[in-house]
Amino acid sequence: MDGGSTDGSFDIIKKYETQLAYWTSGKDTGASGAIAKGFERATGTILAYLNSDDVYLPGALQAVAAALSDAQVDVAYGNLNWIDARGSILGEQRQTPFTKLGYLFAGSTLQQPATFWKRDLYLKCGGMTPSFRFAFDTDLFFRFALNGARFKHINQFVASFRIHSGSKSSNDLEICFRELAQLRQQYLPFPFQSFRARCVRSLTRIQRTFWYAAQGDLGWLLSRIPDRIRARHSREIVGPRGRSL
Repeated sequence: MDGGSTDGSFDIIKKYETQLAYWTSGKDTGASGAIAKGFERATGTILAYLNSDDVYLPGALQAVAAALSDAQVDVAYGNLNWIDARGSILGEQRQTPFTKLGYLFAGSTLQQPATFWKRDLYLKCGGMTPSFRFAFDTDLFFRFALNGARFKHINQFVASFRIHSGSKSSNDLEICFRELAQLRQQYLPFPFQSFRARCVRSLTRIQRTFWYAAQGDLGWLLSRIPDRIRARHSREIVGPRGRSL
């Protein structure tokens, strides 16, 4: 689903069109609308989407298919690499088992390129919300959680998210923050900045520390402390515009 890009995507699509079930290139109403139209044409029981500069890793689809073959699992998600424009790894997001309140109140994350779900759940929750420019994946995952979806962590790296100078502008981030605040106001059972919410975040992070230790990832977690300190210091200096999701 190409929005009429001028970066050479059209030529690549044409090269592989005999291997594609469907494709289109032209002006669209935005990313969420294009993704929704893609899902309307999808025929499989497992859904996911990948932006053009991100990649799945070897073995990812087999692991996801195995996890979602379980009738008791609705959403499967794995670990993710952050990579640069050349494909070099910049960092890792290793995941732990899912908790609903922990996710809703930002004590944990779901990384969109590494998240997959069943079609029935997608339809039950109403599909994509086209009014969002950036937070449409978070909106979808919020509704999954609030509708009782059952999540399974696949403890392997399944995707890479590419970070480069053209990814997002500071203005885009401001829009993203506003949409995220809107989602929290709409869906959360109590305010995001309340004492109860801070307790949820703290308890979730403590619980995840134990999970990381059980998974053998405690060394990785401790290695991130300097980066988190630097990130917090940067936020204190530059304010909201310097924050990253």
